[in-house]
Amino acid sequence: MSFVEKALVIYPQDQFALLERVHSFAITHNIELIDIEEAEFLERPGHYCDQAEHIVVMVTDQSATKYIDLAKTLNFSLGLIPITLGGPLTSWFRLPKDTEAAIRLALEDDPEAIDVLRCNNEVVLGMLTVGATPFLNQRSSAYIKRDQNTWHFLLYWFSLLWHSIRSLVSIKVLPVTLTTEKKELKTAIAGLVAIENDVNCAAARLLDTSISVQDSRVSVVVISPKSILQYLAFLLTTLRRKDGQSRLPASISYIKTKRLTLTSRVPLKFYIDGRPRKAETIELELYPRAVRVNMSDAYHERHEAKDDNKDTMRIENLPQSAERIAYIAKQLPLFTHALEDDFRELFLQIRDSATAHPHYLALMVLSSIVATLGLFLNSAAVIIGAMVLAPLMAPIIAIAMGLLRSERSITLQSARTIGIGIGLSLLTSSILALIVPMKEITPEIAGRLQPTLLDLGVAIACGVAGGYAYARASVMRSLPGVAISVALVPPLCVAGIGIGWGSFTMVTGAGLLLLTNLVGIAGAAALTFLALGYAPVKRAGKGLAVTGALVAVVAIPLALAFASIYENYKIERDTSQRQFVLANEPVVFSNIQVQVQQRTLFITADSVGRKPLTEAQMLELKQQLEGRWQRTVVLDIGFRHRL
Repeated sequence: MSFVEKALVIYPQDQFALLERVHSFAITHNIELIDIEEAEFLERPGHYCDQAEHIVVMVTDQSATKYIDLAKTLNFSLGLIPITLGGPLTSWFRLPKDTEAAIRLALEDDPEAIDVLRCNNEVVLGMLTVGATPFLNQRSSAYIKRDQNTWHFLLYWFSLLWHSIRSLVSIKVLPVTLTTEKKELKTAIAGLVAIENDVNCAAARLLDTSISVQDSRVSVVVISPKSILQYLAFLLTTLRRKDGQSRLPASISYIKTKRLTLTSRVPLKFYIDGRPRKAETIELELYPRAVRVNMSDAYHERHEAKDDNKDTMRIENLPQSAERIAYIAKQLPLFTHALEDDFRELFLQIRDSATAHPHYLALMVLSSIVATLGLFLNSAAVIIGAMVLAPLMAPIIAIAMGLLRSERSITLQSARTIGIGIGLSLLTSSILALIVPMKEITPEIAGRLQPTLLDLGVAIACGVAGGYAYARASVMRSLPGVAISVALVPPLCVAGIGIGWGSFTMVTGAGLLLLTNLVGIAGAAALTFLALGYAPVKRAGKGLAVTGALVAVVAIPLALAFASIYENYKIERDTSQRQFVLANEPVVFSNIQVQVQQRTLFITADSVGRKPLTEAQMLELKQQLEGRWQRTVVLDIGFRHRL
């Protein structure tokens, strides 16, 4: 590698030792040096630049920008010797971390033209940050010092995550205007990162593109969450982002351009390479190949030199609706708020779901036939098939929206459709119960006769899922899974079988489960739509009050049933774990079943031993159990021989 024949050397007053090392290298390689103290050079830079075309500068991270700016204006080539090795400047330009190697590179006769980015007439070497930019102005985890241990690494990222989550309550989304050479965009942002040289930062890792100071463009990452949950998703995505992922997080947009102006009604705080600034207008302008600088081979391993001929605008995630901008600028909501366009498409779907179409009637009859036969056959697979066929989920979601928005027509139409479906199903299953000669209560039937609060919990969870699936077209394919989870038709058919058999107990038990599912789904779906912004709280008040009252009424018998089942469970567990001593002989019981009727316990079990219990032992067992549970006990004890 050849070296320059002549060069100016600019040095601070306190760097004579470093200046001597530069001279030692120059003498060895026959390079003529002209020494100029930094303060003197900065007073008359134009005067001294006439003495040599190449200038070697001893710089700090802060002073480097002045010489980059002068090199652009006065057209001299530049060699940089960092006074502090290993700082940001060393990282940005991939300068050698050894002083001798840095001096060698600075005096080489091989300068390369690089881009210069200016922000409000200040040179940006690494990056510009505006607003809240968690993680994105941090060095990428892939380039953190390799000698750091795992615990240090985890603590580093956890502290960043915790700091970002704490800022959720104070995060502000500001209305701004972004202007490029060809486009003006009114939007709202929480933060912005413009990357010129710091390709190791986390913001650069979000982009599936090259970033270089030799690409004639500045890369800008814009953070614009539409809700707090979307912002949290962005934080987590940033943590686990892998290189090569092309899809941007929902809160992120990307602009690559020569010029970008950011205008706000209020002064914006921003940082140029860590230096704080404040202005209402932030102007970014890139000057392609404006400065010639000696660059290292290590630099070219991280940067690709190419000229982009056109701007890149990946702005589909930016809020552009005036309604959206005004809403999130006032206060960032917990969930992404629905706009009028979202209402229009969803309401058309909801109105259609509220109508009893011929295909709805046909599917109700078919699903009821399949479910009823599956209950008789005790076949879970057949019953699941009936759940998928059943169309009841759609009008229930429709009635939830009607209640939420006080839409009387949708509410009444949905209620009518649900009533028609229930009537068809009851009629179909009761007729089948009369035709089929089987009169046995199978386990699949029995499992739907004693609903509890747990069933209400399932219905609520599925109502949330159903409401969210209708509101988000991208997850509509999940509806069959929701239908299977709720299982609306099987309890309806069990009630129909009860009608056919004349069993009031079956009708009330299965009917309560059906009512639980209907109320739980409708109420949870209405709350989901409310959270997603499909109605203001004031308008939703009446519908939510009605739904809440219905849930409370249904919850009372469910709570009583749950308490009874839990009491049975406690007695069964206690009886199975205890070792009884009857007539001085230890006795163990298995297959214990308990039923509680008013103040009487009916206990069925098998004694395990070499001979059945005697009458005296049975009496003693009865006394022990009555003393423990303080109620009358009726025993039905079988016998299993122990080998």
